[in-house]
Amino acid sequence: MMVPQHIKDNYEEVIPGVYGGVPNEAYHSTDGISCSNIKDLDKSIEHFEHREQFDSKQTDAMLVGSGLHDRALLPNVYYKEYIVSPVKTKTSKAYNTFKKEHPDKYIIMPHQEQNIESMYHALYKNPTIKEILQSDTILKETSIWSKDTITGLLLKVRPDIIVDGICYDIKTTSGDVSPRGFISNVFKYKYHIQVPFYLDVLSMNGMSINEFKFLVVGSVPPYSTAIYDLNDDLIAEGRDIYRRALNRYSNYLLGVDTWAGLVHGRETVTL
Repeated sequence: MMVPQHIKDNYEEVIPGVYGGVPNEAYHSTDGISCSNIKDLDKSIEHFEHREQFDSKQTDAMLVGSGLHDRALLPNVYYKEYIVSPVKTKTSKAYNTFKKEHPDKYIIMPHQEQNIESMYHALYKNPTIKEILQSDTILKETSIWSKDTITGLLLKVRPDIIVDGICYDIKTTSGDVSPRGFISNVFKYKYHIQVPFYLDVLSMNGMSINEFKFLVVGSVPPYSTAIYDLNDDLIAEGRDIYRRALNRYSNYLLGVDTWAGLVHGRETVTL
């Protein structure tokens, strides 16, 4: 294991190699290749390096998604770090004044708070999801670092939930929550890379986690919920993608391959 020293020094090791209480910002700013990094590396090393240099701006959808995660998994963090705007528009003078008065808070608009609360209660209405969230043995929002056994690169993951040998991830969607809608999001957001990457990093850390499931909740009425996992073929495809990305980046760092752009040379595209 190659846990960064400042993580060891400042946060609780809840089980060997697994750290709790690490703020989201601290996790993202700490060394290690994350699943988001893998998705950038899958495009090109240039994409990865650009995002590392210029952090992408948080969108409203990302803010609501993060708010739901903290509301459902870390309520103490949610009530400490999030605050609701007293006005309904960001273009008002009152909003700008409120923002200056709370520089260390995530400011959510009234309709966003309502959205977060609606999704939160929808998760708890689902009896299976409720049982998962209320488990006595649950690990929530832990941070884990591992050394890749092939390239030696430092990898990191931040599972939403680990309970009874299963890793769960909460996903929100404004689209169709049915299997057809979910599989569309799998390819759009590359969830099939996340599953093997998380499972493999957890295994490298010595954890016996053999299943990965998605807890999906709609972000618009009627806030439908569902639980999905991916078949072996999708997981194998995702593993091939992330291994290829890591190997290319490793060769780039070693100077074996100095090209950082898209695949060079001619390609034939098809429907």
